Amino acid sequence: MKRHLIIILTLLASAFSLAGQSPEGVGLTQKKVETEQLPDLNIPRYGHCTFFANGELTVIGGHTTGFVPTATAEFFRDGAWHTVHTVYPHDYGQGIPMKSGKVLVCGGVSEPLGVGQTCSAEWYNPATHACEGFGCMDMKRSNFSATEIDSGRVVISGNWYSDDDVELFDGHSTFAHVKEVAAKRSCPYILRTATDNVMIFSSLDTKHSNGIRPDSIIVDQLRGEPFHAPLLDEWRPLAYDIPRTSELFFIGNEAGDDYAYLLPVKNTEGQIGFVKTRGTDFSLLTTTCAVPTTFQGDSIRYHFPVVDRQRGRSYLAGFSQKSKRVYVLRVDYTEHPAPLTLYYTDPLFATGLTWPILNADGNLILAGGLAESNYNPLWSVVVARIHPEAPMMAAQASFPWLWVGLGAAFVAALLAYLILYRARRATPRKDDLAGETDEANETEKPTATATPTSSVANDELLQRVCQLMEEQRLYLNSSLKMTDVATAVGCNRNALSACINNLRNCSFSKFVNTYRVEHAKQLLSQPDTRVSEVWMEAGFANETTFFRTFKAIVGTTPSEWKNRNQL
Repeated sequence: MKRHLIIILTLLASAFSLAGQSPEGVGLTQKKVETEQLPDLNIPRYGHCTFFANGELTVIGGHTTGFVPTATAEFFRDGAWHTVHTVYPHDYGQGIPMKSGKVLVCGGVSEPLGVGQTCSAEWYNPATHACEGFGCMDMKRSNFSATEIDSGRVVISGNWYSDDDVELFDGHSTFAHVKEVAAKRSCPYILRTATDNVMIFSSLDTKHSNGIRPDSIIVDQLRGEPFHAPLLDEWRPLAYDIPRTSELFFIGNEAGDDYAYLLPVKNTEGQIGFVKTRGTDFSLLTTTCAVPTTFQGDSIRYHFPVVDRQRGRSYLAGFSQKSKRVYVLRVDYTEHPAPLTLYYTDPLFATGLTWPILNADGNLILAGGLAESNYNPLWSVVVARIHPEAPMMAAQASFPWLWVGLGAAFVAALLAYLILYRARRATPRKDDLAGETDEANETEKPTATATPTSSVANDELLQRVCQLMEEQRLYLNSSLKMTDVATAVGCNRNALSACINNLRNCSFSKFVNTYRVEHAKQLLSQPDTRVSEVWMEAGFANETTFFRTFKAIVGTTPSEWKNRNQL
C-alpha cells in the first residue's frame, strides 16, 4: 500500500512540474527577467557593503581572493569602477550611509580567513571619495549590525566568536558602551521602535549557531527591559553572515513616527514567511499563497531581502547552486493578502550570493559575492531588470488550463492506484502473505510473540535510516530536513527524532553532519582536493558551518586533518 501511495504522489508531483508550478506555488505569478552585465569590479570581493552614496553605486570593504581582507572601496561612475583606498580593511564590517551624506565605516575581521575582530572606524566622504580615520569602537567587532537613530547617533550591537553588548556612536567621533545584552548575538536585527529607541534580536548566537536559546528568542532594547516575542518561537528570522542596516527592511514612515519593518522568517518545517513589526508588536503577514521553495526542479535557497518603499514592495533574493539561476520573490506588502511574484533569470555562471541593492529605477543590483568559496569571491556586477515589469509567462496567460491538467493528472493517478490495488488483491505477494501469517500467530501465542518493545522498534528504525544514508547518501543534500528522512523510512518526524536521540544521543542535525564529515574526510584524503571546495561536495550549507562542524566532531580543522591524513 505504501508503495502505491508513493506512486500516486510521484505522478501528482510530475503533473505539477509539467504545469510549471509546485503545489505550494499554486496561484503564484512567475516571471522571467532579463539581466544586464555591468563592468566587473576592479577587485573581487565578498563580506562587503553595497549602497548608493551621492547617487553613485558604491562597494566598500570585504575580502578578496585568498580570503584576504581588502582595504579598498569602489564607486561606479561614467561606465567604470574607480578604486579608493580606505584607511583600514573592513571585512564583515559595517558601511552605514548617514543622513549627513557621509558614510560611517567601522569594524570587521582583523586577519585573513575571517579570523578576529577590529574596532577601527573611519568616514568615507562620497563627495570627495576620500577616507579619514578618526577613532575606534568601544568593542572590537565583526558580523555586527548598526542603525542610525536621532541626531546622527548610531546603535551598534552583535559580534562573532567574542563578547557582545550595545554601544552608541555620538555621530561625531565617540563610541561608548550603553548596556549589556540579555543574549549574545551575531548579525542581529536592530529595528527602530521610536525616534530614540530600538529593539535587537537574532536567530544566531556569536558562534553562528542557530537559536540563541532552544525555547525562545529574547529581544533587547536600547531603552527598556528585554522581552519575549512569542511569534519568533515558531517563525525564526532568516540568519545572515553579512552585516546589514535596518533600512533594508524598513516599510514605515519616519516623518509620521511609523517605525514598521518586514522581515523574512522560516519555521521548523523550512517554510518561508514574512513577519511585520510595528513598534514592539510582531505579526505574521498574510500572503495569497505559500512561498515557493522549488521551481522547475530547482531548490531555491533564499538569502537577502531589500525593500522598495516607493512601490510598496519587498524583494527576497535567492539562488540555486544547481541551475545557477538567481530568484527574486516579490511581496506586495501594501495589499491584503499580499500577492507574491517569483522572478527568475537564465543561468548566471558568474553570479552568486551577495546582498542586493535597489537602483533609482527599482531594479536589483548584485555586485560581487560568492559562487562557491570564500577563497574565490566574484568580480561580476549584474542588474536584474524586475522593473519595468517583464512580460508574463505564457503559462500564466492560460492559467485555467493548469487546473484542467492537474485534474486530468489526478484522475490518471487514481486509476493507476485502482489498477495496482486490484492486481495486488488478485495476486498476493509472498511478503504480504507472511504478514498475515504473523498476525495469526500473534493472536494464538501472545506470550511467545509479544509486540516488539520500543527499544527493538528503535533499533530497527535506526537500521533503516542508516541503510538509507549509506546507500542513497541523502546527507549530500544541504537542504535535507528531518521530515524528508522520516517520510523515506515511513515514520513521523517525532519518532525519528526520539530514535536518534535515544540511540545515538545526539540531534538529527549532528547525526546527518557526522555522515557529511566522514564524506569530507574521504575527499580530503585525496592529495589534489582543495579544502575550500570540500564543504559543498560534502553537503554542507556553507563554508563556515563546514569548518565549525568538522572541528567540533573531529577535533581538528579540515586543513590540519588533511595534512596528517593525505594518501
